[in-house]
Amino acid sequence: MADKKDDKKKAPEAAAPAGEEGAPSKKSKLIFFVMIAAGAIALIGASVGATLYFTGFFNPPAAEAKAGEHGDEHGGEEHGGGAEEGGHGEDAAAGEHGEAGGGEEKSAAEVPESEKFAATYKPITGADGKERDFTLNVPNSKKFVQFKVAYKTFYGVKIVERVTKHQIAIEAAIIATSSQFGEEEMTSVEGRSKLAEALRDAMNDVLIRNEDFGGIDEVMFTHFVFQ
Repeated sequence: MADKKDDKKKAPEAAAPAGEEGAPSKKSKLIFFVMIAAGAIALIGASVGATLYFTGFFNPPAAEAKAGEHGDEHGGEEHGGGAEEGGHGEDAAAGEHGEAGGGEEKSAAEVPESEKFAATYKPITGADGKERDFTLNVPNSKKFVQFKVAYKTFYGVKIVERVTKHQIAIEAAIIATSSQFGEEEMTSVEGRSKLAEALRDAMNDVLIRNEDFGGIDEVMFTHFVFQ
């Protein structure tokens, strides 16, 4: 009888350790599920991050990048345009005379800088191949003036051919421009220099209106008689 009582007392004591072992088992399962959940979240985050990276989410917006490029281009054009402007009636592409005598400017793409040659001098000639004589009455005077004209260009045969092609219009422009100068201007060195500049602008204006580009750098008199 005493042995049975001892067994009954030991039975609860033996059950107690079994209950204590059950608690750690539940904690282990909880930790396991938490780790699985954390791993799943990390995997989802990595997947989302990779997707955003490869789709260019972290790259600068294309519009801003293009705006920056256009800004650089416009800045370069403004500096380039400032260097080309300011001259004596030629197009900006000529490099020396920015104003085109009232006509439109020729773009550099149509007459590349690489096509610029050494200076070419050419007289205005008549149908017989001889230098053309321009004779006209001086305004408000009984006298007349007679002169011959030559021009200088840095664009070689291209401009020479265009001057020949539009020579009738150019001769008319020379006569119309010269008739605006009086006796005082015709008889002074300074006045003849202004006349030469005006003739250059008039010739360039004809070429610009017909060919979109002037190209004449200077006009000079090879013969000048006032009487």
